[in-house]
Amino acid sequence: MYTRTLAVLALALLGSRIPAQRLIAYEPLAGLATELQPPTGSLPMPNPPSVTYPVLPALPPPLPGLPSPGDVTFDNGFGLLYYTNGSTIAAMASPTFAPLMAPPASVPIPASVLAMIGGPVTGMAIDALTGLVYLTSVPGIVVGVGPVPGLPVLVPPFPAGGPVGIAGLDYDGLTGTLWAVDVAGTAYNFAVGGAPVGPPVVPIVPPPGPVGGIAIDKLGKLNPAGLRPLYVGGGPLIVDIRDPAAIPFPAGPPVGGLTFMDHPATVPLLPGCESCPGATTGPTAFTTGVMSIANPGFAVGMGGLTPGVSFGIFAFDSVSSPFVSINGPAACPLGLAPGPGLILVIGGPANAAGTILMPIPFSVGTPVGLFLHNQNLTFCPAQPSGLAFSRFQTITVGAL
Repeated sequence: MYTRTLAVLALALLGSRIPAQRLIAYEPLAGLATELQPPTGSLPMPNPPSVTYPVLPALPPPLPGLPSPGDVTFDNGFGLLYYTNGSTIAAMASPTFAPLMAPPASVPIPASVLAMIGGPVTGMAIDALTGLVYLTSVPGIVVGVGPVPGLPVLVPPFPAGGPVGIAGLDYDGLTGTLWAVDVAGTAYNFAVGGAPVGPPVVPIVPPPGPVGGIAIDKLGKLNPAGLRPLYVGGGPLIVDIRDPAAIPFPAGPPVGGLTFMDHPATVPLLPGCESCPGATTGPTAFTTGVMSIANPGFAVGMGGLTPGVSFGIFAFDSVSSPFVSINGPAACPLGLAPGPGLILVIGGPANAAGTILMPIPFSVGTPVGLFLHNQNLTFCPAQPSGLAFSRFQTITVGAL
């Protein structure tokens, strides 16, 4: 059961400065994808990669001699990761959550398309609203294709805003424009068709290695410089090139492609907080899919519970505060605290898998940037407070 309606959740505020919540870096030589969380307002230090996994189906290594072979792009509509070695495009689901459709089969890039862009693909970006996939190569020519066998050309070739030596490409669903980055780390914003949108962005903090990809934050949030974060991967590190105080953070393997993923930012708790000794392994916090405007089936989940028995409390607020030793010395240092904006929703009992779901449907009319902090609780007599807590997460509605 739920003690309040979902309409109450719409009272969450807009405008918090929470930069990108998850990026995916791709290393085509090793065939690895790494999901990582940039620094956020709740966890401002550089964070280690969240998860690294092989891309499947595996693709042959890219051709040698390119400045940045291959690229990666994430479809925030269907929750699919597309990747390329420069000559073939493949797709897979993230292990983080189930996609909204089955990944399509691998598609060889026709020689005619490669001839249009001047060589193997070094930049790829998807417009998840229309399904168009944009491809580019070192000479800086872009073409739009349909992601189906044969890759039919739907948008004729056009220049990538003027640059050459392209090492990565991204599509900005908030503005309907493209971003390209060259081997020097300079970024170019341009409309479909090639018209420049503003001057080139010379990195305030240069990429710390050979450039391999670019990703624009799709949440509409601002970095400390008052600009939307614009991430560039260089070697094994990533940096927001529009933040003068940015600290490069680790990407795991060297970056050969970079993309944004509509995924909650999370803050882990210290050991002993996310468990109820002798009762459950939870509570845990997860989401059922991408937190984009195109996901009406979005839900927050709580796991690790006793099937058919455990009830849980979903806590939501627009403000985060530290718990002060609520379960003993330094056991739960981060989370939501009682206050006028706190919303508590009781759900349960847990299903046969030991989980409870709290639906929060999104639609095209949901404002991009709408956010809620979330933390899950379960009743736990073994804890001093009588409660066990999940990790803390921020759910922000993202663009496609």
